[in-house]
Amino acid sequence: MVKEMTIQDAFQSVMATRGDVPPKQQRVLAASLVLFAEQGFSNTTTKQIAARAGVAEGTVYRRYKTKDELLAAVLAPFVSGVLPSLIGDFANNIVKRDYLTRHDLIAAVIQDRLHFIQENRDVLQVLLTEFLVRSDVREQLIPQVMPLLQHNLYPVLDRLKTNGELIDWPDDRIAQFMIGTMMSQLVRGVLADEEVESVGPIMIAFIEKGLAPE
Repeated sequence: MVKEMTIQDAFQSVMATRGDVPPKQQRVLAASLVLFAEQGFSNTTTKQIAARAGVAEGTVYRRYKTKDELLAAVLAPFVSGVLPSLIGDFANNIVKRDYLTRHDLIAAVIQDRLHFIQENRDVLQVLLTEFLVRSDVREQLIPQVMPLLQHNLYPVLDRLKTNGELIDWPDDRIAQFMIGTMMSQLVRGVLADEEVESVGPIMIAFIEKGLAPE
C-alpha cells in the first residue's frame, strides 16, 4: 500500500519550493500550523510559535503584526499548492485505478478519505473552521480544485456510466453527492470526535445505493 501524503507533509513540501518565503518564515508558518492544530488558534501564543520554530518572538512580530495575519499566511499556501498537491496524490493513488464496478470505486474512495480524515483530524479542524467562515478562501479554492476533479475523477465516472454501473447524472452532480457525504462526516467527526473509519460501511452502502442506475 502506497503511503499517502499527510497535510503536514504537503505543507512543508510546498513551502520548501517557495523562494519568496525565507527559511525562518517557513519554520514560523510550519510551527503555527502544528500548534493551531494541537491546541487551537485562540489558545496558541506567538511565544509558543517562536519557541517551536526556533526563532525569537520578535522575528514573528516583524513579519506578522497579528495572529490573524499569521493565520492568513498559513492558509495562503493551501489554496495555491497544498490542497491541489493532496488531490493530485489522491488521484494518482486511488482514483486512477481500473475500477469495474461502482462499489469498487466508492469503497476505495470512502475508505481512503476516511483514513485521511482520521490521520489529519486536528489540522482539518482548523482548515474546516476557516473555510466555512472565509468566503475569500472558498472563492480562490474552487477554481483550483475543479480542473483536478474534471481531469481525474470524471473519466472514471464516465466509464462506469457507459458500463451501466452508475446513474446517468452529470459528473459534477455525482462528485458533489460523494464529496458532500464525506464532508458531512468530516464535520460530524470534528464536532463529535467520532472514529470516522468505523462508519465506512454505512457511507459506502448509502452512496452506492444513491448512485445505482435507475
